[in-house]
Amino acid sequence: MNTVETNFKIRNYDVFPSIITEIECENYQDVKNNLIDWIYNYRNLNSKGINVSNRGGWHSEYDFFNCSTFEVFLKYICHHVENSLIYSCDLKIDSMWININEKGDYNKCHAHPGATLSGVFWIKTSDKCGDLVLLSNNSYCEHQLLESISKELSKEYNYYSSFTFKPKEGTIILFPSHIFHDVEVNESDNDRISIAFNLSFVQYN
Repeated sequence: MNTVETNFKIRNYDVFPSIITEIECENYQDVKNNLIDWIYNYRNLNSKGINVSNRGGWHSEYDFFNCSTFEVFLKYICHHVENSLIYSCDLKIDSMWININEKGDYNKCHAHPGATLSGVFWIKTSDKCGDLVLLSNNSYCEHQLLESISKELSKEYNYYSSFTFKPKEGTIILFPSHIFHDVEVNESDNDRISIAFNLSFVQYN
């Protein structure tokens, strides 16, 4: 093929992004041990749990955050969420639940219909305890594009069929609730503990 000299400009635009927010909570070490103790005590009192996306592991009921003894931790979580959001509206917690994944446990692919924004707060983690994987809503309709685009452009625009977050203690990830996601298998010998939640917007300016 002959090389043709060109003098035109090329611009790429990221037009319809999904905004994912990562929050590193302040002073997490000050609350960590008390929060972990509270979670294990709560599980001991409510040992049955429920089965939803979890395969193995323990999934609490969705309303545990209404416990009066959890109030101080709830305020801690809400403080960081409310002070990091870019939205001009009030938020309401629709549901919140605890996940404890032991070795071999995982969460299958799912979304959170009915909510607007979802989040996960990593309480106790270790290496290979199970990454959070967000799946692109365009992975089917833009399959050929995703497979064909250059690696450089994919990296520049995060244009992937999936995106992985390694869990970090004291960190919250917020994402639109319609995004499908899963939690990979806990391959460590330690429990992976997280608190997940759904939020809705109740007022717009």
